[in-house]
Amino acid sequence: MKEAPADLRYLTVVTYGRTGSTVLQAALNALPGVVVRGENYGALRGLNAYVQAVAETADRHHAGKPTHPWYGSARLSPADVVSDLRRHVLSTILRPRPDTTWIGFKEVRYEPGHFADYDDLLNYLLFLDKLFPGIVYLMNVRDPEAAARSGWWPGNENAVEVLATTRSRLADATVDLTRMLGAGRAALVDYDEWNGAPEVLTRVFGTLGLPRDDDAVRRAVGTRLDHGPHRRDAAGDAGGSA
Repeated sequence: MKEAPADLRYLTVVTYGRTGSTVLQAALNALPGVVVRGENYGALRGLNAYVQAVAETADRHHAGKPTHPWYGSARLSPADVVSDLRRHVLSTILRPRPDTTWIGFKEVRYEPGHFADYDDLLNYLLFLDKLFPGIVYLMNVRDPEAAARSGWWPGNENAVEVLATTRSRLADATVDLTRMLGAGRAALVDYDEWNGAPEVLTRVFGTLGLPRDDDAVRRAVGTRLDHGPHRRDAAGDAGGSA
């Protein structure tokens, strides 16, 4: 891919483990022209650090002489770096199809263990807007106690506290991203509201400008998933809340 099509739009699902995110991913992929890839272990966070380092070097040093400790910094272009990284991520990770109009990914690694504080989280989310101009953020949350009982969390004695903090941060980020980037750029959905009620998702999808196929979303939400080592949570819910 030499360059991203000018009309290609971007989406990311921002969430945490056992919130129904894989069902949400399936519902998005059921929409015409939409491709949302799964998790990537937060791979793009490393790109954020890389771009920040290049930008700081270009901003503070302008050396063109080989005898200078910052030799070559005068010719650095952070914008060119971001453009090259966009092409790289699109061609190697996201891989849009010829008929793709929306491309994106979901990630669950947003807990405090991955981001030191809220500012760190917001900084990364804003970086995604530089990498993918116009990206929209779909924040997906679930009741912390319900999520803590489900799947991956029983071995973590601080799970409820960790998930409550993460939920609060994602809610705050939705507000801040909307304030900073404008309406229609970020939306918050709650698994406890949309599970069994796909019309909640179709309404939110519409506010983000996504293509519409209500029947396909309804089928995706109603399909039982069977994945991972914990297919049934402590309350006896069927698998599919990853």
